[in-house]
Amino acid sequence: MKMLSRKLVVVLALVALVLPTFAISAQDTVNLVLWHAKQDAEGDALLAIIDAFQEANPSITVEQVYNPSGTLQDSFIAAAGAGEGPDMVIWANDSTGPWATSGIISDLTASVNDDLLAQGTETAWGTFTFEDSIYGVPFSAKTLAFFYNKALVPDAPETWADVISISEELAADGLTGLAFQNGFFHSAGFLFSLGGGLMDADGNAAFAADSEGAAAMDAYLQLHQDLYTLGLDPNSGIVVDGSSPNPGFQQGTVAMVYDGIWNLAQFESDLGDDLGVALMPALDNGNIPALFAQSEGFFANSNLDEAHLAAFITWGEFVTSFEGQTIAVEQGGLLPINPTVEVASANLQVFADQFALGTPFPNRAELGQFWGPMGDAITAVGAGEEAPADARMAAYDLIQAGIDGLRGG
Repeated sequence: MKMLSRKLVVVLALVALVLPTFAISAQDTVNLVLWHAKQDAEGDALLAIIDAFQEANPSITVEQVYNPSGTLQDSFIAAAGAGEGPDMVIWANDSTGPWATSGIISDLTASVNDDLLAQGTETAWGTFTFEDSIYGVPFSAKTLAFFYNKALVPDAPETWADVISISEELAADGLTGLAFQNGFFHSAGFLFSLGGGLMDADGNAAFAADSEGAAAMDAYLQLHQDLYTLGLDPNSGIVVDGSSPNPGFQQGTVAMVYDGIWNLAQFESDLGDDLGVALMPALDNGNIPALFAQSEGFFANSNLDEAHLAAFITWGEFVTSFEGQTIAVEQGGLLPINPTVEVASANLQVFADQFALGTPFPNRAELGQFWGPMGDAITAVGAGEEAPADARMAAYDLIQAGIDGLRGG
């Protein structure tokens, strides 16, 4: 894979930006260091955005530094915690709460004006909002959608019942209809569309005994158990497989999966014109699974002085602008957060529509307490054949204890 390992310094102009307490004059030069983990098409798009920014603004220096995704987060936390590190970093929105709480990113609320807010959707800005303050500038949206092989399934199934029926028909021909992603991240949208949730407004687990949330969680775990049972029957045409991307779908032996936009380019390469992308099929209650809606954006190090914060806001204005977002879409294959940017790709448009129906990915530190217990609950109702209510109660106790412990710490 192509990696952005070269050091790029781009001279950029800052035209008449005035913040409440600081203004950069034409003769001033500010250097911004950006850490990122972008590669391939997304990396090329980032470079193109910097190039376009260079033409428009010649007095801010932007130095991009590649940092692998496996180490970037820990490296930034350590460096920013010591009062060092880059001026800005591009990362997923789920770090907003933890990073804001630990004081390593800047509160941007006073610097983000109405014009800048208007360049992104409410959902996008919401993913970088924590306790009513803005801590990041959104850049691209991410979510999941339904993929199908048109050579095997000519028309997108409209309901989950259709998916099960089609899978059974394909099984008679020796094919797998559905590879069900049973991981909690992928499948949480089913919980939300069954009326459930993860946390209340205070960050506590939202499915205590005898609550509406408990009933929804039981229904969600029952769905997992039902699909696991179907997966044991070779005549069902369904397998439970958390592979992402799914090799069988890539090779044409699996007809349907649901997965993230991050696999779209690979699937388009694998299946060509046979690739179909659709909204998630509706559940029996008529609701489309509200899959996690995520975003990625730019955070400012909390150690920035006024000059660097002003330069960061100027960068934020460009990356959310029509020009910056168009480059991100056309060269990086990214999903825009600016609602005025047209998405030419029909496949990308499906993801935009699914994003609008999605559930914002939580950016609270409490979310970290859910992954292990929820994964265990899904396993328990599947292979262990534990009753959904019992698995839900065990998960709730572990999650809430973890949340309480986190706060106690």
